[in-house]
Amino acid sequence: MTTDTISAPMQAQTSSASARPVAPDPGEAFAFSDQTAAPMPLDLVELELALDLSGIREHGFCEAVREAATTVRGEYLFDLPASGLADDAQRIAVVCLSREEGGRFGLVLLSADGDQARTIEPDETTAGLVQFARAFVGVLEKL
Repeated sequence: MTTDTISAPMQAQTSSASARPVAPDPGEAFAFSDQTAAPMPLDLVELELALDLSGIREHGFCEAVREAATTVRGEYLFDLPASGLADDAQRIAVVCLSREEGGRFGLVLLSADGDQARTIEPDETTAGLVQFARAFVGVLEKL
């Protein structure tokens, strides 16, 4: 038995009828602008799936990210205003996903409207934040 569904990177959806990627709605918040970007690592996907938007509304961004980090066996480190570190975001939280080999970090962004959260990998615009997170983990390990 064969299927006519083709797997595609996380950024695009597939249609079983046409087997071609369907572009995300450009008006959708956090729509991907670069369709050639690599798929998101599994640990970040798990963190994003663990985020509970109703938890953000009820308990706040910090507590919702802390609970999601615990769910994926990561560590919530801190959150702060996004202040130009990410487009269309009001807050950014740093989660340590692994302490091995200098640490692996994921970032959680709260949309400017406060109604959506998404995870991203650190990049050159957030390199300083990741350096600070590494130092923060270093202090925690010494305590």
